[in-house]
Amino acid sequence: MLDWIATSNVEGVGMEHSLFLGSKTKRDGLSLAFSYCGISQTQAGHSYGPSLTDSWVFHIILSGTGEVHTSSETYHLGSHDGFLIHPNDITRYEASQDTPWAYLWFAMKGEAVPQYLDEMGFPHDTVAFSVDQSTPFLRILSSTLYHASGSISDELELNALANHFLSVLSRHLNSVNQNGSPNQLSDIVKRAISVIRNEWHPGISAGWVSKRINVDRSYLSRLFHKEMNMTLKSYIDRLRLSHARDLLGMTDWSVAEIAAECGFNNEEALTRSFHDTQGVTPTEFRHSRNGIVNNLDIGIDFLRAAFDADIDRENE
Repeated sequence: MLDWIATSNVEGVGMEHSLFLGSKTKRDGLSLAFSYCGISQTQAGHSYGPSLTDSWVFHIILSGTGEVHTSSETYHLGSHDGFLIHPNDITRYEASQDTPWAYLWFAMKGEAVPQYLDEMGFPHDTVAFSVDQSTPFLRILSSTLYHASGSISDELELNALANHFLSVLSRHLNSVNQNGSPNQLSDIVKRAISVIRNEWHPGISAGWVSKRINVDRSYLSRLFHKEMNMTLKSYIDRLRLSHARDLLGMTDWSVAEIAAECGFNNEEALTRSFHDTQGVTPTEFRHSRNGIVNNLDIGIDFLRAAFDADIDRENE
């Protein structure tokens, strides 16, 4: 299913084949607005994160299995399950080695989002949920492909689709799963992650975190690496890059401004780190995120037809 979609390098282990549609933020203060969306087929063991975002990002799993890791719990999810990344939450997710998952995602902003979720019965800390079918969400994603010009008309259409996504979710929501499996993390590592999440600032560092929680830096670094399978510095660097990706894709800030906002010493440091992990420069990444990313050089009309055919087959 959907093996024709574009190939994209992403930070983490393994690879995913994905189609991505982004839209720059043009105006503040909207109660509900489209941010970005996409669909991916991951390879075995592909992981993403840790990441930070300022949007509400809904994922609907189409096939396969994987795990979602928050600072406190792990969720084992499969077809027709979903997971929600909250603004400013630190989240990591990973595809199964045996049955890697395919999923779509839809991100939005606005003060109306948590209000609507509350009306749907989502507790404020909900991560995992399930739906009775995925076809309606594929239809919404297919519809976004017709509105990628960047015009005011298409901006309004995409914002309308963000509203429609929540409407469809309210109709097809099957259950809200509040509890995952507790992560086996020490209190020290949990405190470090909590400080990073709640007190994030551009100059944050491993040394600052160790002082903030009053733990020896070397001991914290060893413990963090043992429990998280990455160093504390790498964890913070990935969050910086995640924030930089969001700002590159969703704002018109200069690369130098984004470097300063994300805690890099200068524009060159961000460019070097970005190229090492993403395979492209920040400027190249920004150009690719302004509209539909289609690295296979397949006509967008074919992609739309492929979406529609996939949905028709599900309805037979």
